[in-house]
Amino acid sequence: MHKLLTIVVASGRGERMGGQVPKQFLELGGEPIAMRTLRRVSESVDRFLTQRSQHVDGVVDKQAGGNRRIQENVGNYVHKILLVLPESYIQSWRTLCEKHRFRVPHTVVAGGETRFHSVRNGLAAEPEAEIVLVHDGVRPFVDDRTVAAVIAAAERYGAAVPVVPVTDSLRRIEGPNGTASRAVDRTEYRAVQTPQGFRGDRLRQAYTAPYDERFTDDATVVELTGTGRIVWVDGDPANIKITTPTDRMIAEAMLGR
Repeated sequence: MHKLLTIVVASGRGERMGGQVPKQFLELGGEPIAMRTLRRVSESVDRFLTQRSQHVDGVVDKQAGGNRRIQENVGNYVHKILLVLPESYIQSWRTLCEKHRFRVPHTVVAGGETRFHSVRNGLAAEPEAEIVLVHDGVRPFVDDRTVAAVIAAAERYGAAVPVVPVTDSLRRIEGPNGTASRAVDRTEYRAVQTPQGFRGDRLRQAYTAPYDERFTDDATVVELTGTGRIVWVDGDPANIKITTPTDRMIAEAMLGR
């Protein structure tokens, strides 16, 4: 049986939200954001695996030979979710799960000093997964299509990220003390989202490297350590990351729709 692991990173302190409660614990529509994220990821991955398994079973009914091997490898995954939290908030999370009767299966892992260290802790807790997704704990609106595209591309190419076009005009800061700037062509840039997907052996190898301040996400860890190249798939503009009070207001409006 193959293993597909989703690491949901919710180990931030939420300074940009401006409150004392980390953003992943703030409620969205009466439920903590992280709970909505876990449920959404669980449902999307499980639907993808079920649909693909049914599709391949249909192919195998008509064909024999080499396709038998496909049937053995496709849709035969066990999906496990790891939630990475600040160690001091793990008990609070368990209390919230009881309060909200949250029953999505998951395992809680203590986070580290940075996002890099938190993901590394998650990888160490489940070291045999063939495919690993890493998702932000405050992205509760990821859609099925994005999840499916990332998993398929990660299997085929080894590392994949969802991206969306940049809609704002961009300027590059230059000169001494950043006193000058120049316009750049925004069509050459994309904003990166999560989940990001990887073959497990490739991601684990990348995370044996020492921490580098240039590691802003998992793709940069893989890229900067020379572990592999990154391919991109189309993301979804609605897959927002809730990090500020304005983001939360937008999320509430999206939920209301």
